[in-house]
Amino acid sequence: MKKLLILFLVLFLGTPAIAADWTDNLEMGGDVRFRWYKLNNIWDFDDTNNFDNWETFRLRTRIFAKAKVSDDISGFVRLANQTYGNGVSDAGDNASNKVFVDNAYITVDNFFGSNFKFQAGRMNLMYGSGFVLFDGNSQFASTSLYFDGVKLAIPLGDKMVLDALYFIDEENKRANNPDNDITLGGAYLTAHCPVMGSDKGQQEIYALNRRDEFLSKEIWMFGLRLSDKFENGLDYSGEVAYQVGDWNDRENIDQEALGYKLDAGFTLKDAPMSPRIFCGYMSLDGDDPDTEENERWDVFYGGWPQFGDLLAWKYVNLPGTANAITDYDPNWAEGSTNIGEAVYSNISMGSVGIGAKLTSNLSAKFTYGLLTVDEPDYIDPDTGLKVKNDDDFGDYYQLQAKYGYSKNLSFAMYIASIDPGDAFKTDDDAFEFFVETNLKF
Repeated sequence: MKKLLILFLVLFLGTPAIAADWTDNLEMGGDVRFRWYKLNNIWDFDDTNNFDNWETFRLRTRIFAKAKVSDDISGFVRLANQTYGNGVSDAGDNASNKVFVDNAYITVDNFFGSNFKFQAGRMNLMYGSGFVLFDGNSQFASTSLYFDGVKLAIPLGDKMVLDALYFIDEENKRANNPDNDITLGGAYLTAHCPVMGSDKGQQEIYALNRRDEFLSKEIWMFGLRLSDKFENGLDYSGEVAYQVGDWNDRENIDQEALGYKLDAGFTLKDAPMSPRIFCGYMSLDGDDPDTEENERWDVFYGGWPQFGDLLAWKYVNLPGTANAITDYDPNWAEGSTNIGEAVYSNISMGSVGIGAKLTSNLSAKFTYGLLTVDEPDYIDPDTGLKVKNDDDFGDYYQLQAKYGYSKNLSFAMYIASIDPGDAFKTDDDAFEFFVETNLKF
């Protein structure tokens, strides 16, 4: 196996053979995650339809190698595979039972004698809580999260770093006829200013651009995030972002949308099981049918289960009207060209919950969320008339637990349900349950 991984490094990173002792700085590892699902009504709220009623295993396997070939140069390669089992029809790239390159990138410290860090290749990105920038390939669910591109980290003193980013999300046809690339670019500043809180506080400012050539869409997003954790047990994070630009340049439709996410918690450090009580609120704009602009939030790269796994299933972009969100928002996924992408918009959620460390190895968390629709009224695509609707999305319950069996092996459980509100035409509960084991080595 070690010889095989060394071969991967030579092929993918072009490692020079003259470095006689570089294999002494070779790190290898991987992980195996095996999960069993029980799902019902993950896309609609109708028990008479069974297309979204699943009972299935899901296996994800990953193996990686990292080589430090000199003091300033290193390479990382990770191969992955995931499957729902033999014979499943979902057999596209990265989707089922295919080995693929999940990460493959080069890192150069002190780039050209500066204190910059340069990275190029296929890599994961996560900033803040992943509100807008985390999921590079959300159409592949939790199979992969990568972006292809370059990143330059520029230190600005001891407590600030500016990251310059340019990545291609979807290349599609390599030729520019037709134009159909989806790209991400911009700058992300991360700072730790001691006068703004504790030494654990963090401040983030960003300006990001997402361009979808096929949809003639180009959106600029400007955002701010603040977070901190104090010795008395209080913690918080707050993020707000505003989007402007072209929702559809061909049709001269401008973009103006606001999104924000707030979380706060308090840990009773001296109490048994150190419980943490928390609350939160998130809001993502929907499109106002009475204006000529588009106010719908563009998910950018926040389409992962940051609001819980079941809600992510609900927002998966499906062909036609298979997703029940079309009941109150027929055009909810019009900003996405990727079938399978979780396209959050037109929703808000207030949440409360409690988490605790039940034993030294067992932790658990319960969350209740009240879901509402931001813009429940819409224009009927057939009649062109405005339709008034209710804003009650429903009640959202989640319980999760994790047991650390050893340093490398863990077991976990997640159970969730959504009791649909009057925004939907049917009212059968959505339900998700999974158990999993995860080994890291």
